[in-house]
Amino acid sequence: MNTRCLTAFALVGLGVLSGCKETVDSQNVKTAGIAAILSATAENDKETRLIATLKVGGDESNTYVDLSGGDRIFASAGDKRVEMQTQDTGVYEAEFATAADGTEFVVDLQRADGDNAPSSRGTLPAPFTLTLADTSASRAADLEVSWTPSGSNDDVRIELNGTCIFLETIDVPGDTGKHTIPANSLKATGSMDQPPPTCDVNIEVTRSRKGTPDSAFDSESSFVLQQVRTGKFTSTP
Repeated sequence: MNTRCLTAFALVGLGVLSGCKETVDSQNVKTAGIAAILSATAENDKETRLIATLKVGGDESNTYVDLSGGDRIFASAGDKRVEMQTQDTGVYEAEFATAADGTEFVVDLQRADGDNAPSSRGTLPAPFTLTLADTSASRAADLEVSWTPSGSNDDVRIELNGTCIFLETIDVPGDTGKHTIPANSLKATGSMDQPPPTCDVNIEVTRSRKGTPDSAFDSESSFVLQQVRTGKFTSTP
């Protein structure tokens, strides 16, 4: 097993931040010991990026599986099948020129010696257009967010982030195509003796659904397929 450690020293307050990434060769790990964290993400209507992160010791482990000894991982969508390329140790990616509703993606791990995992599958939810009722909105008023409804019961999450507000994450019940962010629910940063600030707020809406990892993998494996759209508005007091 190899270990790579990255250490960053924060000058403010002499704080220290450190992190280590361990790696292990796949030929030393059985397929049942590999947790495959798979995602397919479309950020527009034309392309999808597929990421496979392979770990040993569960999905929250910091030990990554480096494919070696003839082990290879492939991805396919429709009639296109490609070998996934190394993005980082234990992280593999592939891109496809499609983001269509219902596109099935398949991840296929082929082992030189051991059990294959050829059938991690999932379908992409429908693309959508994000619409904000206003380009500038007071935090003291309701904010209307809408998107193209899918007609299915996919999961929807809204995330708002800006320098003048605290991060806000909202899980929307049902894919209705709209959500109202209530007045005063976005909390401003700053202190009591300063006026509430104004800033640009980034909003990200994600429509997602779960796929099925191959049963040969560790039970903590997962497959999430999602459409992501972003927008921006000015948040005022």
